[in-house]
Amino acid sequence: MPTDRREFLHGAALLGAALAFPGAQWLEGAVPGARGQVSAPGSSPSLTPDTGHQRPASQDPWSAIRDQFYIAPRGIYFNTGTVGASPRAVVEATVRHLQAFETVFDQQGVDMDGLRGALARLLDAPPESFAFPRNTTEAMSWVAGGLELERGGEILLTDQEHVGGFCPWEAAARRHGLEIAKVRLPLPARSADEVYDAWMRAVTPRTKVAMITHVVFSNGLVQPVNALCAEFRRRGIVTAIDGAHPPGLLRFSLADMGCDFYCSSPHKWLLAPKGCGLFHASEEWSQRLWPTIVSGGWDDVSLKAGRFDHLGTRNDSLLAGFRAAMDWHEQVGPDRIYARIRELSERLYAGLAGIGGVELRSPTNPGLRSGLIAFTVRGWETPALIQELWRRGPVRVRHVAEHELNWVRLSTHVYNTPQEVDTVVGLVRELAGTRGQ
Repeated sequence: MPTDRREFLHGAALLGAALAFPGAQWLEGAVPGARGQVSAPGSSPSLTPDTGHQRPASQDPWSAIRDQFYIAPRGIYFNTGTVGASPRAVVEATVRHLQAFETVFDQQGVDMDGLRGALARLLDAPPESFAFPRNTTEAMSWVAGGLELERGGEILLTDQEHVGGFCPWEAAARRHGLEIAKVRLPLPARSADEVYDAWMRAVTPRTKVAMITHVVFSNGLVQPVNALCAEFRRRGIVTAIDGAHPPGLLRFSLADMGCDFYCSSPHKWLLAPKGCGLFHASEEWSQRLWPTIVSGGWDDVSLKAGRFDHLGTRNDSLLAGFRAAMDWHEQVGPDRIYARIRELSERLYAGLAGIGGVELRSPTNPGLRSGLIAFTVRGWETPALIQELWRRGPVRVRHVAEHELNWVRLSTHVYNTPQEVDTVVGLVRELAGTRGQ
């Protein structure tokens, strides 16, 4: 990441005027991080620069990024892994499109070609391979409901799946008379080979589908999806990836991965409006998969994944916001964003690791870690610990209660700061100390 503030701001497109996407007025002028408010119906786009607020030249440029969010200084939000906080420009674009639609006569379209093109650049896949459900759960349901599965087969997944990834396959197994087999993930994971070997021990000749979570929701483990997809492809096993987290969190290539399906929730790390999902199908499967929601053009295979986008009336204003989120992501810079998330999460991991009584549940190998860090504190019941973090912060976190894990999960993004990380580490140290550690 550039250390020179002027270079950083230029690279992040925080200086200059007349930038392309709707709602980007906060980028105008020489005052970075300008604040604003949502336009009233019938008014021109807002986010008016606060020209009376001049920043010291030495101020951390990430403060300018933070100012583009509604995150208030009243607390610490460490739960992007559930829902991200959208930038002001994204909210503005969504609201502006919705307001125009409700006038009837000023309705606007959505630049779907631009949205698909931006995703193609970010994820390295053909634009026509994408469709837009509401979330990972709906995308995974398209896959589980659209495959022709033969009785007696087996669906392979892990023992740490989110319900949004697992339940579609549970329903498919019950409907078609299949079994579900589970890979026991190592805790904490020490190497990619260890994770890969756990999968290979669980696969059998009956395995027909492998549902692989790219980044495990419980503790941020990054699974070796490329190697797994290559081996399952060699064996003729369908691969459906639960990719709820990775877009916007870390760099990867769908072309290199070679999966059959990828299902995601851009409302997390890509900071898109809530209700925006993402579905990717390979060339072969974009033509073979049966749609579960059917409207005109459902059987036009020339549309590729686009034929799954014929869903009837939907809220296209969310997609307008998604388009703005992609512009925002590109202008700030994906690699800069990934590096900042990494910097904050590794600072968090190191801080927690130095506290007596804290047991980290995320991978010990930094190459397998992501922006989600899970832990427990000896002597504390997790719900009580979370309540105390809220009372003393407030700090918003995630309780991983699923699978009887009972972990605290923290996740950081570009609107968080090193100071917030240090504050949370300090609170955990205090709480651990109150239980005799």
